[in-house]
Amino acid sequence: MSTPLVSIIIPTFNRASIINDTLDSILDQTYSNWECLVVDDGSTDETKKVIHNYALKDPRISALERPPEKSKGANSCRNYGLSLAKGDYVIFFDSDDIMVMTCLEKRVEAFNKYENKDFLVFSMGIFKKKYAYEIPPNRKVVNLPLDKTIEDFILSVALPWNVCRPIFKMSLIQNKIGFNEKIHNFQDDEFHIRLLSELKPDYLSIDITDCYYRYDEVSLNKYESLSGYQNIVNCFNEYYTTVFKALNEEQKQKLNKQLKRKFFNQISFYVIPKINREVLFETIKLFDEKIGFTFKEKLIFNLVLFLNKYYYQKKGYYLVSKQLKKTINNNL
Repeated sequence: MSTPLVSIIIPTFNRASIINDTLDSILDQTYSNWECLVVDDGSTDETKKVIHNYALKDPRISALERPPEKSKGANSCRNYGLSLAKGDYVIFFDSDDIMVMTCLEKRVEAFNKYENKDFLVFSMGIFKKKYAYEIPPNRKVVNLPLDKTIEDFILSVALPWNVCRPIFKMSLIQNKIGFNEKIHNFQDDEFHIRLLSELKPDYLSIDITDCYYRYDEVSLNKYESLSGYQNIVNCFNEYYTTVFKALNEEQKQKLNKQLKRKFFNQISFYVIPKINREVLFETIKLFDEKIGFTFKEKLIFNLVLFLNKYYYQKKGYYLVSKQLKKTINNNL
């Protein structure tokens, strides 16, 4: 078996207490020809010290910091790591997740078998505490034509895969595509929608669980705040610009109502009082330009915005918003 170099790129921020689990799982790999580029995003805890200690122990680990001229965020860190990576293959991993010992070995073996593919996607389990690993019985394994895969990324509640699950040929993406540094949410889906639509790669999903996602209440709850909601709203225009660019006219017509329903539900949930609506209005304009709003649809959207701004969680809010959702679902 050939032993190509695998680049593992990990962005991190304030993970001093848990990043050792991730790095230990990489050091434990049965496949040894890898490099791990860990890019710190300006941590204020001991994360940088932890990374540097690992780099001293094993030269395959590089302790890096996001350049100050690059915008803050995981996507900037991923792009910086990608610019320095030297591997034949590349995996984007998260600093709180864990690889199975044979993860790299099995992924390289699979590429030897499916050498005509541009990237392979593997399954991912979950864990809430170390060694308590679970493989979801309803895990999603997607092998669809590119247009259907893109639609699945846009409309499904569960994404076809997240950023940790693929292994890419470096030649597919390096100097050809990168992560959107303007957004802090919708990162996985926005990247893969662009990758699939612009590069038109040949991929294969393989149902082998070789890594585990940390189910962390603290991380999950970081969006449950005004600033978390604002970050999501601020990403609407960039995300939907990518969506509309990826869809052809036939798809836009076919998915018209589903796209509007998704956007309506996002507005209903995230656009609460004190949210800056500037990006939201840009996104509404984008929708109107790309797929158009009927007079009734515009009226319903404006009613939701008015309701959320002036009557959010006040008496009668729940009943009125529920009726509006029912109306939009009946019409869309």
